[in-house]
Amino acid sequence: MQQDVTVSLVSSFLAFVLGWLLRAGTHYYRTRRPAARVWQLDRGRRLVMVVGESGGATPGYPKIPEADALAAMNLRQCLSQDLRLHEVTVVRAKKFAMAADAEENLVVIGGPVHNTRWQVMADRLNIPFVFRQFPDGYRIVSEDNGDEYGESDVDAATLVDHAIVVLARNPFAPGSRLIMIAGCALLATSGATHLFARGGVRALAKAYDTRSPLALVVRVESVGGYVRPPEVVAAATFTQAVAGRTVPATRS
Repeated sequence: MQQDVTVSLVSSFLAFVLGWLLRAGTHYYRTRRPAARVWQLDRGRRLVMVVGESGGATPGYPKIPEADALAAMNLRQCLSQDLRLHEVTVVRAKKFAMAADAEENLVVIGGPVHNTRWQVMADRLNIPFVFRQFPDGYRIVSEDNGDEYGESDVDAATLVDHAIVVLARNPFAPGSRLIMIAGCALLATSGATHLFARGGVRALAKAYDTRSPLALVVRVESVGGYVRPPEVVAAATFTQAVAGRTVPATRS
């Protein structure tokens, strides 16, 4: 009788361990592995998020655009859940110290209007999509074929916006990661971060070789306040010059 009880307990323990291992393996292959492929972080360096600044408040403490703050919060949540990365530094663009942080893993949130670091990085990458100002606002323009993507009102309840998302190596430290996210307007800046959520990051890792520098145009749609999952409407890879060279990068 005692032997049967012992066998039952051992069997239950082994079943528990096996179930835990299977769940951990499933989580790794479905979540952590694709997230790691997309983020491509140098785990020996810090991750620094650089957000934009808008007018208002005081000169010493300018406002952070709401979309940038929300985007940073979304990305921090993704990193915490999927990669167990809980320590992320968030700084305003004007407080970003090139001498101290230029070689870290960087996430630049917000385009050239509010975030001065966007253009600093873009000038060293030759991204195949650029922001250009038109009378009705900013649009994303393809350098290759001239296609344009911007903000538009489909109807009284539906708003469409587009964002640029860049996955590249840090031009100041090729072992570190650089991710850039910015929309033509506020909606796409925060909405595009859902590409890095669990379902989105798996699709991203499956559809693209994220080990190579990649630029995406992402469509974000809001219907009566409900923001639908972002959709990639254009993608292009590009090559980067080796860090430290003065030769400009070229697109492929």
